[in-house]
Amino acid sequence: MLEVWKKKWRASHDPKGDGRRAYIGGPDLTASGLESNEAVLPNGDSSSAGDTSSGPSKRHQETSQSDSRKRKKFSSEVSGFVESADGHEVLGIAHPIVRIIKNFYAVLDPLSRPLILAGIFEAPSFCSNVTFDSLVLEATLLCKIYGLTAETRTKCLAQSYLVQETIVSYDTPHSSPITPLVRQLRSLSSTDPCHTLPQLGSCAADLVWRRGSEQIHLLSSEVRQLLQGCKITSPNIDITSSGFNITPKVLKLVQILKSCQDLGDGFRGVIFVHRRIVAYILEQLLSMLDSELGFLRVCVLDDVLTHLKDGFYNLLLATKSIEDLDIPKVSVIIQFDLFDSQLSHAHVLSHSGSEGHLITMVERGNRAHSAIVSHLSSSNTRAWMNVLCRTSQSSIARKIPYTNGDPYLSDSEQESEHSSIKDPTTGSRLYPQDAMNAMHILTVDDGKSGDEESLYNPMFEFNIQDDGRFVCRVKAAGQFQSVQQSWSTPSSTKAGARRLASYYACAHLYERGLLDCRVFPKNWTIPPDSDTLPALDPIVVGTRIYGKKLPTFWSNSALFSLGSLNRLYPVIISIESGANTIPLHAPLLLLTRQPLPDVPMFNVFFAGLPTRISLTRAEPLMVNEHQLQDIHSYNNQLWRGVLNKPYSAALNETFALYAPLHSSWRSDILDVSSHISWDLMSAAVENWIVPLDYDSLEALMIDTEDALIQDRWTQYTRRYDAVNIRLDLSPLSKPRDPELQEYENLVEFCKAHRRGFEGLKDYTQPLLEVSLFPSFIDRLNPAAAPFTPSTSQHKYLIPELCAKVTIPASTFRTALLLPCIMRRLDDFLLVKELNAGLLSHCVSEGLLHAAISAPSAGIEYDYERLELLGDAFLKLLSSIYIFVMQAIIANKSLLRNAVAVGLPAFIQSRPFSFKGWHPPGISSRNTNEDFTNIKANIALDDDHLSSASEIKSETGSTAADREQSPRKTRTRSQPVQRLGDKALADVVEAIMGAALLSGGTDVALKAAKALNLPLPGIEEWSDFGQRVEKVFEPVLVQIPSSTVKAVEAVIGCQFERPQFLVQALTHISKTGVHSTTYERLEFIGDAILDFMVVRHVFHRHHKMSPGLLSLLKGAMVSNAALAAVCVTSGLHQHLLFESDKLAHDIREYEYLLRRAQTEEYTSAEKEGRPAGQFWHNIESPKVLSDLLESILGALYVSDKYSPVGSDAFFDKVFKPFYDRHITLQTLSHHPTKILFELLQRKGCEKFSLVKESNEYLVLVHDVILASTQDEVGISGAKVASSIGLYALEGDPGFLARTCDCWKKTK
Repeated sequence: MLEVWKKKWRASHDPKGDGRRAYIGGPDLTASGLESNEAVLPNGDSSSAGDTSSGPSKRHQETSQSDSRKRKKFSSEVSGFVESADGHEVLGIAHPIVRIIKNFYAVLDPLSRPLILAGIFEAPSFCSNVTFDSLVLEATLLCKIYGLTAETRTKCLAQSYLVQETIVSYDTPHSSPITPLVRQLRSLSSTDPCHTLPQLGSCAADLVWRRGSEQIHLLSSEVRQLLQGCKITSPNIDITSSGFNITPKVLKLVQILKSCQDLGDGFRGVIFVHRRIVAYILEQLLSMLDSELGFLRVCVLDDVLTHLKDGFYNLLLATKSIEDLDIPKVSVIIQFDLFDSQLSHAHVLSHSGSEGHLITMVERGNRAHSAIVSHLSSSNTRAWMNVLCRTSQSSIARKIPYTNGDPYLSDSEQESEHSSIKDPTTGSRLYPQDAMNAMHILTVDDGKSGDEESLYNPMFEFNIQDDGRFVCRVKAAGQFQSVQQSWSTPSSTKAGARRLASYYACAHLYERGLLDCRVFPKNWTIPPDSDTLPALDPIVVGTRIYGKKLPTFWSNSALFSLGSLNRLYPVIISIESGANTIPLHAPLLLLTRQPLPDVPMFNVFFAGLPTRISLTRAEPLMVNEHQLQDIHSYNNQLWRGVLNKPYSAALNETFALYAPLHSSWRSDILDVSSHISWDLMSAAVENWIVPLDYDSLEALMIDTEDALIQDRWTQYTRRYDAVNIRLDLSPLSKPRDPELQEYENLVEFCKAHRRGFEGLKDYTQPLLEVSLFPSFIDRLNPAAAPFTPSTSQHKYLIPELCAKVTIPASTFRTALLLPCIMRRLDDFLLVKELNAGLLSHCVSEGLLHAAISAPSAGIEYDYERLELLGDAFLKLLSSIYIFVMQAIIANKSLLRNAVAVGLPAFIQSRPFSFKGWHPPGISSRNTNEDFTNIKANIALDDDHLSSASEIKSETGSTAADREQSPRKTRTRSQPVQRLGDKALADVVEAIMGAALLSGGTDVALKAAKALNLPLPGIEEWSDFGQRVEKVFEPVLVQIPSSTVKAVEAVIGCQFERPQFLVQALTHISKTGVHSTTYERLEFIGDAILDFMVVRHVFHRHHKMSPGLLSLLKGAMVSNAALAAVCVTSGLHQHLLFESDKLAHDIREYEYLLRRAQTEEYTSAEKEGRPAGQFWHNIESPKVLSDLLESILGALYVSDKYSPVGSDAFFDKVFKPFYDRHITLQTLSHHPTKILFELLQRKGCEKFSLVKESNEYLVLVHDVILASTQDEVGISGAKVASSIGLYALEGDPGFLARTCDCWKKTK
């Protein structure tokens, strides 16, 4: 490989063979303004690339001189307007026409811009020879060149950047011998100094310690003494020698660099590595190989870029951190380490000069490296990557560029926190070097259509200042079309200004709460002690105790202190009241110190019926110190009411604040600064309750509207909803309440029960009819019992003796939902953390939430359905892996691997407990340490107040008063949960099911690998297809082509490799072909069918319980059902076998099956029901079900493990049969038995099937689920039970509304 590359290099750089390097530019790039490279001769003299006399390139020879002159003429005129590809041409920015367009034309609204016509007249052939500069001109002048077709523009955009890309393979490193120095150091210290061993070899370990000798004073005296007297081992590059102490990878690098020696002084190179320490050690290794690489002058990183250009250095060792900066154009780029990112690859390509070389080093046989190379060479974004290489203005992508999110941060590249943006949701940091990549993702514009798709759309806009420095800004595009970006601070280079502009844009978006966590580099920390399973819990058998994670968002909020002027990020909480099914719930503002991510709408339940809650992000809100104090005081008052007990939290311990919205607010208003109801807050802070205004009927009506009423003058008591003003009742009327019948009137009752009652001012005032206001109810659980007052529904109160809570009833109803809302918000935040860190955002967040929610959590969805799908996929994956790789995936490893990646902390297994819940604050900080205790001081106030004037806000007191108030220190442990091993394995399978629904088999495989499923050698699903021919022996049986065509006609698709069909049809009884029978294909076909059936019933019954899905699946994949499918489709006729007994058994079975089918169809038509399982009582030969599975497996393997053919087979043969014959209503068991089993599985204990007169009724808790008349010849009980199954399938919430057996279970 090296020799081939070396010959190509010499041919392109030394065409005459005289040792003098000459520049061959391909197209006239200098004239077009795209390149300004110089050709460097061996003696060090420089000459213009356009002046070289080495002769025209092949491409020049194919172009007529006339067309060339025309292109040069146009390009020379264009080059005055646009920048050159090397990023150093400034004439384009400063050109008067460009400045006029930018300052006077572009600022106008597009509809207000005058139409301008300009002409450059060329021959018609010009339009077929335009360059990329033409598209840059269009973008710069906001114009279109007449005559350029969309096809021509597309060709310009897709024009390949002139870099020769070469892949060089190296061998897998063997275990390197430990050097004497390392052996001695290990005996003295537990620190492993050999972290560069796997990549560079044992020699590097010594060099690491020598490099660290500057900090030798920090080491122990023994280590210090050893290092001072040690002798560093020199690198040995003789691979045949016993002293070989570098890796094959480093050896291959040395060989590549030696090949560059022929380039002489013209050689300029860059080597990209992952880690900075690797760059420094490589520098030392290369410098120690002076006899082999004496021509190299090596430097590290970005502090000597100018010296690289002038030749003082000719080789740069760099990390990803400088890939987007102005590295001088070089002739050779070597990717020592692979960066799995199309953005990084484009940046790397851009540093190559014309006709330069990009050498990518990959490990031989490493499927992960092959997958990365495949990603980088994807044709979907290749044209966009080519544009990135040509201009510093870059280009707005129309598809999100691929990147795996790995930041590749080196040890010393963890920049100061002051120069980074921290994502509050995941804790990931975005550094300036990441900002440009983030903007490429944020500005993706996929809304183009037609001719617009072929237009060049620059992403950055540059300007030049009087001192020659550059400023830059990001064009508003994509999801931030309306966000106007400002200019960056000046930089001496375009790349520097571009990086600053990108970082400022990200910071601006962050301040507005618009910076999506998806653009942040991956940040995933494996929890401590994750390599060992916790011990089994001695209390609850079969479970283990795991720590439960708290959202990182709240602990990150603790880092942001509040001052005199604060930016808060509001989220509008709104509840859809629907068609008056629930009382009015007023919108409420949730205010946080950092921006919350987008969260989906979710349900809460009132009497089992769902109600939607939306959390809508609003514009950031600036509040001063006084306003912040009002909000904080209001929150303490609000939480006292919700908790109905004393509560006080200091402002610096409160991470979530709430504020009421004025009635003027509408749902389309996102700027809420002028819609916060400060008057309501002030009233609530001043007094918890105030007297009712009963002076007049009108005043009483106004005062009781949306009012929360108390009949006691204390803060912690029962509260009531005002229902009606009863003009027909007065304090002297006979009480309507049943428990007050012994009293003549309410006045007498007050005399007997109210302490200090001295009579009323007005005995004729109307009574106030009220209903008990509910306290907190778990609204996340659809099965939670609805609120039912313990006494009569309504009470009658005397207005004069009542108080009104200063918080409106509609606002207080929403406040009572806050614990449920915040619990669900915590769930969403944890899902985002898990998806970002472990799964690289590849799984739908809604599905992932279901996947980590256990049935015991008591919410509307859980992992059971997804676990069924994931289990089938895991069986398919395991079977194919065994089939292809001849290796077994141990299912027992699921549990240990799930613990190793920290999954248990994210699982939601416990139902919401209001008693143990507290608002987000200091006591909910996540310490990231299992079972770590944190302390929270909670102020308690046990005083019972007796008058309205005394019920003030506790937060209205001074700081000194608060310090003197009674305090109690309480220790809160980080929450823990008990999980069974089976439950944890179920969650793993559910996550794979969620990934499968999110993106198919490739995403599910990606999730499986993220969960540490052992799959060596497989990185993508297509990797299975690379080994198709290796897993089969030659087929010795021949079948006529008519048989192949007949089978293909039945299954609805064609075999790409008919030899697999031959094997699928061959029974073991066929003499002499034991090695090519269908048994191996039947093994994989069984897993494929199992998966397809589960997927089919999963999508056919969107809300069916897992138990019923399993029931259907079992009926569909049974041998009896498959034998019936085989015979009814006619595939049994093509089985190749030599057995008289088998032939007799198949004929007998076919006869019995056909007869039973006719009888069942006749009976079903008579009874008006679907045809059932007519095959159930007939014994079938197993070979028939095996035949179907083997054909299915043969199709899958023939298509290189692609599901295209097998899906077609399933849709044409299996699906119609299943849909007609196998449903809940057609199962062979009696439907009454199925119905009762289903109700029992749901925990219901009160159900029955009764006959009243001539009618059968299915009753559940005395509620009629289904009914039918008893007709002659038809079982009414059977029909009623079938209707009941239909009803439960169509209304999954019936049991939640009707059954309360869960109380007894609890």
